[in-house]
Amino acid sequence: MAGKKLEAFREWFTPRKRLWAGIGLFAIAIAVPFFSPGTTTAWLIGPATVFFLGRFIPDTNGRR
Repeated sequence: MAGKKLEAFREWFTPRKRLWAGIGLFAIAIAVPFFSPGTTTAWLIGPATVFFLGRFIPDTNGRR
């Protein structure tokens, strides 16, 4: 059951969506400290980097 849900999510979470998710997380990590000083969002930088750079990893499951 969980395998089917994970595979459906992988198909839905396309490289373009990964790019925008990464950009969105970077924007949140930059904007939140401006509005709420003292709030740290450094923990968002890791996932943002993974999503942003994951967009550029070639798809090896496609046809060659």
